[in-house]
Amino acid sequence: MKQLLLSLCFFCLCFPSTAFESLAGSVAGFPEVQGPLLKKKTYTDSTGQNVVLLTQTEVYPSKPDASQPDFICGNQEINAYGYLKSMESAKPSLVWRMHDFVHDCDTSATCEFAKDSPVLTDLDGNGINEVWLVYYIGCCGDVSPVGMKILMYEAGKKYALRGETFVHVDGMDMGGTYKADEAFAQASPVFRQYADQLWQKYKNQ
Repeated sequence: MKQLLLSLCFFCLCFPSTAFESLAGSVAGFPEVQGPLLKKKTYTDSTGQNVVLLTQTEVYPSKPDASQPDFICGNQEINAYGYLKSMESAKPSLVWRMHDFVHDCDTSATCEFAKDSPVLTDLDGNGINEVWLVYYIGCCGDVSPVGMKILMYEAGKKYALRGETFVHVDGMDMGGTYKADEAFAQASPVFRQYADQLWQKYKNQ
């Protein structure tokens, strides 16, 4: 089996003012954006007007090996971008980006955002919104757990939880746990508490 996984990253005190835009909306003006547009979200906080863009491919086939032309693997990719628009420049500046993918999966490729991503909060009340991304990633042909990640960005800084979805099969519980990266381990308790609540909400894929 050939598989390549790469990762570049309820209780709520305040939900910022946000707006979803049509999926048919243009991504002109955002030259770094790659892939089919899944969601576009704008919000305003103390840093200015921000735009979050999510892209996600369908599962697409790998180029078959000449020696096994009927054996075709699957691929799927996601991207997320955080932009800041300023009064001084007509061009938005890229603050953060993430890219993740499953390549050459010989069973069932999964690399997709949870339906509610992105989630926006201002849990620490500092006027700078946190952007939360929840997604699933793996190459699996049975009912085993698949990879799950929660990334949070605040002012360009990334925080990450990485683990597996939860499944109950033949009387046994599997997966459902995660590990926090160093940024989350040292983060405000309010971030860690909310991250855990998101994990519990989305771990049952």
